[in-house]
Amino acid sequence: MTVWERRDLPVLRALATTDDQNVRQGYVHLSGDQETPLGLDLTANDVSDALLTLADAGYIEGEFQRQGGGGLIVTHFQVTGRGQQALGEWPLFDQLASPATLALFLERLAEEASSLEEAGNLRGAARYAGGLTASTLRAASIAALAHVARVGLGMG
Repeated sequence: MTVWERRDLPVLRALATTDDQNVRQGYVHLSGDQETPLGLDLTANDVSDALLTLADAGYIEGEFQRQGGGGLIVTHFQVTGRGQQALGEWPLFDQLASPATLALFLERLAEEASSLEEAGNLRGAARYAGGLTASTLRAASIAALAHVARVGLGMG
Protein backbone atom coordinates (compact mmCIF):
# COMPACT_ATOMS: atom_id res chain seq x y z
CA MET A 1 0.00 0.00 0.00
CA THR A 2 1.37 3.41 -0.98
CA VAL A 3 1.62 6.48 1.24
CA TRP A 4 -1.11 8.01 -0.93
CA GLU A 5 -3.49 5.12 -0.20
CA ARG A 6 -2.58 4.69 3.47
CA ARG A 7 -2.24 8.31 4.59
CA ASP A 8 -2.89 11.11 2.09
CA LEU A 9 -6.09 9.94 0.41
CA PRO A 10 -7.85 9.09 3.72
CA VAL A 11 -6.91 12.53 5.08
CA LEU A 12 -8.16 14.26 1.93
CA ARG A 13 -11.40 12.27 2.05
CA ALA A 14 -11.87 13.06 5.76
CA LEU A 15 -11.32 16.77 5.15
CA ALA A 16 -13.83 16.85 2.29
CA THR A 17 -16.56 14.86 4.05
CA THR A 18 -16.19 15.75 7.71
CA ASP A 19 -19.10 16.73 9.94
CA ASP A 20 -16.70 18.66 12.20
CA GLN A 21 -17.86 22.28 12.03
CA ASN A 22 -14.38 23.67 12.70
CA VAL A 23 -12.97 21.86 9.66
CA ARG A 24 -16.00 22.82 7.56
CA GLN A 25 -15.33 26.45 8.51
CA GLY A 26 -11.69 26.19 7.37
CA TYR A 27 -9.90 25.48 10.66
CA VAL A 28 -7.78 22.42 11.48
CA HIS A 29 -5.78 22.10 14.69
CA LEU A 30 -3.48 19.15 15.31
CA SER A 31 -1.50 18.48 18.44
CA GLY A 32 0.80 15.63 19.40
CA ASP A 33 -1.58 14.34 22.08
CA GLN A 34 -4.51 13.72 19.71
CA GLU A 35 -5.21 10.00 19.40
CA THR A 36 -7.37 9.94 16.26
CA PRO A 37 -7.17 13.30 14.49
CA LEU A 38 -9.96 13.76 11.93
CA GLY A 39 -11.39 10.46 13.16
CA LEU A 40 -8.66 8.52 11.35
CA ASP A 41 -6.45 5.73 12.60
CA LEU A 42 -3.37 7.89 12.04
CA THR A 43 -1.08 9.82 14.35
CA ALA A 44 -1.20 13.61 14.47
CA ASN A 45 2.26 13.62 12.84
CA ASP A 46 0.96 11.46 9.98
CA VAL A 47 -2.00 13.80 9.47
CA SER A 48 0.32 16.84 9.60
CA ASP A 49 2.60 15.28 7.00
CA ALA A 50 -0.41 14.42 4.85
CA LEU A 51 -1.75 17.99 5.07
CA LEU A 52 1.58 19.42 3.95
CA THR A 53 1.86 16.87 1.13
CA LEU A 54 -1.71 17.57 -0.01
CA ALA A 55 -1.00 21.31 0.00
CA ASP A 56 2.19 20.81 -2.03
CA ALA A 57 0.18 18.80 -4.58
CA GLY A 58 -2.48 21.52 -4.79
CA TYR A 59 -5.24 19.32 -3.32
CA ILE A 60 -5.83 21.64 -0.37
CA GLU A 61 -4.96 25.21 0.46
CA GLY A 62 -4.78 27.23 3.62
CA GLU A 63 -2.45 29.06 5.94
CA PHE A 64 -0.18 26.65 7.82
CA GLN A 65 1.44 27.42 11.19
CA ARG A 66 3.72 24.89 12.89
CA GLN A 67 3.57 24.73 16.66
CA GLY A 68 5.88 23.21 19.24
CA GLY A 69 5.50 19.54 20.07
CA GLY A 70 4.56 18.57 16.52
CA GLY A 71 1.41 20.67 16.40
CA LEU A 72 -0.03 22.28 13.31
CA ILE A 73 -2.77 24.85 12.82
CA VAL A 74 -4.34 25.37 9.42
CA THR A 75 -6.63 28.35 8.89
CA HIS A 76 -8.55 29.48 5.82
CA PHE A 77 -8.44 25.83 4.81
CA GLN A 78 -10.32 24.31 1.86
CA VAL A 79 -10.17 21.33 -0.46
CA THR A 80 -9.40 22.68 -3.93
CA GLY A 81 -11.00 21.70 -7.21
CA ARG A 82 -7.97 19.53 -7.89
CA GLY A 83 -8.55 17.80 -4.56
CA GLN A 84 -12.19 17.23 -5.44
CA GLN A 85 -11.04 15.73 -8.75
CA ALA A 86 -8.71 13.36 -6.90
CA LEU A 87 -11.72 12.24 -4.86
CA GLY A 88 -13.79 11.75 -8.00
CA GLU A 89 -16.17 14.55 -7.02
CA TRP A 90 -15.40 16.93 -9.89
CA PRO A 91 -14.94 16.13 -13.56
CA LEU A 92 -11.45 16.02 -14.98
CA PHE A 93 -11.80 18.93 -17.38
CA ASP A 94 -8.55 18.14 -19.15
CA GLN A 95 -10.27 14.97 -20.38
CA LEU A 96 -12.98 17.10 -22.02
CA ALA A 97 -10.56 18.05 -24.75
CA SER A 98 -12.74 17.01 -27.67
CA PRO A 99 -16.32 17.73 -28.70
CA ALA A 100 -17.13 14.01 -28.41
CA THR A 101 -15.95 13.74 -24.79
CA LEU A 102 -17.74 16.96 -23.85
CA ALA A 103 -20.94 15.58 -25.42
CA LEU A 104 -20.58 12.36 -23.41
CA PHE A 105 -20.04 14.38 -20.23
CA LEU A 106 -23.18 16.42 -20.87
CA GLU A 107 -25.17 13.23 -21.54
CA ARG A 108 -23.99 11.82 -18.20
CA LEU A 109 -25.05 15.04 -16.48
CA ALA A 110 -28.47 14.76 -18.13
CA GLU A 111 -28.92 11.35 -16.50
CA GLU A 112 -28.52 13.02 -13.11
CA ALA A 113 -30.66 16.08 -13.86
CA SER A 114 -33.19 17.17 -11.25
CA SER A 115 -35.95 17.85 -13.78
CA LEU A 116 -37.04 16.81 -17.24
CA GLU A 117 -36.44 20.36 -18.48
CA GLU A 118 -32.88 20.38 -17.18
CA ALA A 119 -32.25 16.93 -18.71
CA GLY A 120 -33.59 18.16 -22.05
CA ASN A 121 -31.38 21.24 -21.94
CA LEU A 122 -28.30 19.14 -21.18
CA ARG A 123 -29.08 16.67 -23.97
CA GLY A 124 -29.53 19.57 -26.39
CA ALA A 125 -26.20 20.99 -25.29
CA ALA A 126 -24.65 17.54 -25.78
CA ARG A 127 -25.94 17.37 -29.36
CA TYR A 128 -24.64 20.87 -30.03
CA ALA A 129 -21.21 20.18 -28.46
CA GLY A 130 -20.86 16.92 -30.38
CA GLY A 131 -21.20 18.81 -33.65
CA LEU A 132 -18.46 21.35 -32.91
CA THR A 133 -14.94 21.23 -34.27
CA ALA A 134 -12.07 21.01 -31.78
CA SER A 135 -10.90 24.54 -32.63
CA THR A 136 -14.40 25.97 -32.15
CA LEU A 137 -14.72 24.20 -28.78
CA ARG A 138 -11.30 25.51 -27.72
CA ALA A 139 -12.20 29.10 -28.71
CA ALA A 140 -15.56 28.90 -26.93
CA SER A 141 -13.88 27.49 -23.80
CA ILE A 142 -11.31 30.29 -23.75
CA ALA A 143 -14.02 32.92 -24.18
CA ALA A 144 -16.15 31.39 -21.41
CA LEU A 145 -13.22 31.13 -19.00
CA ALA A 146 -12.14 34.70 -19.77
CA HIS A 147 -15.68 35.90 -19.01
CA VAL A 148 -15.72 33.99 -15.71
CA ALA A 149 -12.33 35.47 -14.79
CA ARG A 150 -13.47 39.01 -15.63
CA VAL A 151 -16.63 38.61 -13.56
CA GLY A 152 -14.63 37.09 -10.71
CA LEU A 153 -12.27 40.06 -10.74
CA GLY A 154 -15.15 42.52 -10.88
CA MET A 155 -14.31 43.68 -14.40
CA GLY A 156 -17.35 42.54 -16.25
